[in-house]
Amino acid sequence: MKAWIDQRIGRQFLFVFYLFIGLILLTSLAVYMYTENRIEQTTSSLENISERRTNATELFETWQSMQYEMRGYVILGDDAMLARVKEKQDLIEIQTAWFETNAVTEKEKTYASDARTLFSAYQQRVMPSLERYVIAKREGTVTEPFLKMPTLGKVTPQAEPPADRKFKINSKSAADMSASIVDMETVFTEYRNSLNEEENQLREQLATHTKWAQVLWLLSLLAVLLVLFIVARPYVKRLTGQLQELIVNSERLADERIIPIPAAVSSRNEVGQLTNSFRQMASSLATQRNQVEEEREKTARLLHSIRDAVIYVEHTTHEKFANQALFIMFNQAATKRNEMDLYRLDADLEELGFQVDQKDSFFSFMRRAFDGESMEESVTFSMNQEERFIQMYAEKIHLRGTRHGTMLVFRDVTQETEVDRLKTELVSTVSHELRTPLTSIIGFTELLRYRTMPAERIDQYLGMIHQETLRLEDLISNLLDVQRMESGKQTYHSRPESLHTILKETIAIHQGASEHHQLDLECDTNLYVYGDRDRLSQLFTNLLHNAIKYSPEGGKVAVCVTNDKSDVIEISIQDTGIGIPTSALPKLFDKFYRVDNSASRKIGGTGLGLAICKEIAEGHGGTIRVDSSVGHGSTFTIILPKYAAEDQLSS
Repeated sequence: MKAWIDQRIGRQFLFVFYLFIGLILLTSLAVYMYTENRIEQTTSSLENISERRTNATELFETWQSMQYEMRGYVILGDDAMLARVKEKQDLIEIQTAWFETNAVTEKEKTYASDARTLFSAYQQRVMPSLERYVIAKREGTVTEPFLKMPTLGKVTPQAEPPADRKFKINSKSAADMSASIVDMETVFTEYRNSLNEEENQLREQLATHTKWAQVLWLLSLLAVLLVLFIVARPYVKRLTGQLQELIVNSERLADERIIPIPAAVSSRNEVGQLTNSFRQMASSLATQRNQVEEEREKTARLLHSIRDAVIYVEHTTHEKFANQALFIMFNQAATKRNEMDLYRLDADLEELGFQVDQKDSFFSFMRRAFDGESMEESVTFSMNQEERFIQMYAEKIHLRGTRHGTMLVFRDVTQETEVDRLKTELVSTVSHELRTPLTSIIGFTELLRYRTMPAERIDQYLGMIHQETLRLEDLISNLLDVQRMESGKQTYHSRPESLHTILKETIAIHQGASEHHQLDLECDTNLYVYGDRDRLSQLFTNLLHNAIKYSPEGGKVAVCVTNDKSDVIEISIQDTGIGIPTSALPKLFDKFYRVDNSASRKIGGTGLGLAICKEIAEGHGGTIRVDSSVGHGSTFTIILPKYAAEDQLSS
């Protein structure tokens, strides 16, 4: 038998297992039957005691309630209280009868007999006396405000009570009657106390039985373990020795960096076969892991090298992986920089959508992509208030004919979108702005050529032709300036210049051209800036021209220069014109951008003037900003570096 068991490890395990199960079942069954019998007996007794204590408590509470009602009847003489007393008497009759029926022990029979005797004495002696007393008070025979026992004795005929009566209720003596009631309450209290003592004894017995059951089960378990230790120790010792090497190699295999290859063994049992299979598996895994690591690193480096952002979502595990470009595009923090693998994306895709301006379109596209719909088209959306434009498309990833995930590709098309926008704006602006003055020039030229008219009309038309020609020249100059700025060929011939002189000359030009506007200047004559005089004049000219143009009703245009700070000068140009909507302020200095409202469309413009102003201000090391409110005018503020006196001396 032993030799047959030793041939297979499985037989050894089964032998030990069956032996353990059999011993545990036998000992547990014996302990269970003993404990179940004891607990069932004790529980039944406890339930019986609980029922009797509950009924005794209810009887006592009913008795007390009846006495309270009776006292109220004596004091108030209310018949409704007397009716409730009768109801309590009926209930006491039922409760007392239960104890008489279910009394088993002598103590219970004595309690039932005492309860019946007390109830009968109260009904026969106390109740009639109190009722006669109330009747006497109603008839006026008794006039005392409070019940006095001698008075109760006078209205109640006294019969000689039996000599063996237990409760001697004497209505002539309040002390005797109180003592009898105390005796009555003592009957209830002693009976309930006896039930409590009996219950405590049973609970102690139950606890003792439970402890003995635990001790017996523990002793039986120790005995089973001792038998198993003696019987199974040789098998376990032999088996653990054979498996120890496999455990060590398995732990090394769990380390991703090491693939152990154990030595071959000559044993032919299951452990020997397992060791040889483990050796072959480890060798194969080492080769496959090297290949997988190489391919994964190659794939990761390829995806990290492209500028398009990529997200791969695994459908079964819902894990998300991304390349480096995604974190740059969406301003996300990479979890851990690793060029040999893709990044794990901890953020939800919904969080990425918070930066998208067209959220509904974005989430709709994502939902359709993950639902498996055909997604041949791509979608373009903007981010962070058109700060960046992204083109996105989705591809379904199948492995062995089964869809495993979805790949989302995000391509930054901001530059292409901006080029298309600038191209469209350029064509639109040039075609519109060129066509208008050219149409006027051609029309007036044809009139002068083919018609005879007075000299003053000819002079008027020539003036209009000259004005439209200057308008064309200004448009072409702006386009050339923008082209030079875009190509980086814009140059500045800087030298110290008086800011007061430049502003005064610029204001003088515009003051003469407008009769409905009042131009005011506040500037210290000792302020100097280091810059190109022509470009600074162009900057202030554009801003003053806009202030006048966008104040069609006329008004005041204030130019105020402050030098509260030691290193910069602030030049503010304030008008009281139509103002600029808040939504248009972030794009106001973009090329070809024009405010889209009815008032601005009537006035017109190329959308290049403010872009040139921004370039000139930044080219001089300064900045420009705007504050505006629709209907209340605008304030453009240019901040330029101050050119101090010591700078003049050093230069």
